[in-house]
Amino acid sequence: MKGFLSVSLRYLVNVESLNGVESVGNISRHRVAPVVLPVGKGYAVKYVPVVSGESIAHAYQSILVEEAMSRNLPVGKRSSIREFIKYADEGIVKDEGLTPPSKVDEMRKFEVDVMLHDVIADVGGFLYAGKTPVKRTSAFSVSYMIPAYDSDSETAALEAQFHVRMTPSNPKEGGQIPYTVEVGSAIYTLTFNIDLDHIAKPSNFGDPVQGEKDLQAQRDKRVEASVSSAMRLLENLEFGAKRSRFSPIFNLLSAVVVRTDKPFSATPGTYRDYVFDTTARAESLRNEKVLTKVKIVALNPKEQLQIPEGITVKPTISSALGEALKE
Repeated sequence: MKGFLSVSLRYLVNVESLNGVESVGNISRHRVAPVVLPVGKGYAVKYVPVVSGESIAHAYQSILVEEAMSRNLPVGKRSSIREFIKYADEGIVKDEGLTPPSKVDEMRKFEVDVMLHDVIADVGGFLYAGKTPVKRTSAFSVSYMIPAYDSDSETAALEAQFHVRMTPSNPKEGGQIPYTVEVGSAIYTLTFNIDLDHIAKPSNFGDPVQGEKDLQAQRDKRVEASVSSAMRLLENLEFGAKRSRFSPIFNLLSAVVVRTDKPFSATPGTYRDYVFDTTARAESLRNEKVLTKVKIVALNPKEQLQIPEGITVKPTISSALGEALKE
């Protein structure tokens, strides 16, 4: 599996508390962010419920730990317990049994050593900030999950839900504790990109070093684990907090999956014409010979969008991803 994979999706999500910020007294607040929305002939700023890209990226890497281990791929000590601190300093590096680089000429070797030690650092990147800093950029990127812009309807709302914890057997000793949790409901859109060609391929300069052939030997399994993790993340909405008592009621409304030979990001699902817009942009770049290979697959179970002629339509996001990755 090769190429650059981009997915934009629209979810209908009701009564979720996937991303809180800080508590104020007994109120657990939902994360909000300012977005610019079209209003009439102009634009306006509105604060809306959102889920951060950091939260989604953490969930993706947590799933990747499981998928990597199931394929007998290496996972670092901290990554195995979902502490993605990215080999940030010398102490962490040594605790993982690795040797920090002492000069610039060792940067590529250090990157390869970390990648061989930990698939999460390969796919999710890392930044060693020691005396000789080494950076590996993440192979995947993810947006915030934000409400769509559908101009004909209000697509997002926040409301506080009141609850009380009671211990009737001992009411005098804090037996009644009220608390309030903000929940959001919205038509959300999310974009997820992953550069499959970046996986198992060192990015720092220099001649090939020991270990690169071992990376290439594992590449297919690493890519397979990365794609399977994306399927789980997006099919199950497998991210976020407070899922034990505020598990969101969600439906995947529609999606577009694009696989190209160079980086290309699908149009976000902020408007219902995003599949058409994605197709037009990709075809334009192919006509201008910027892109050589373009494969587009759509998912349209709930919204009944108009899909451009010639675009394959699949019933689930996992089947759409699978179709896009077929050679």
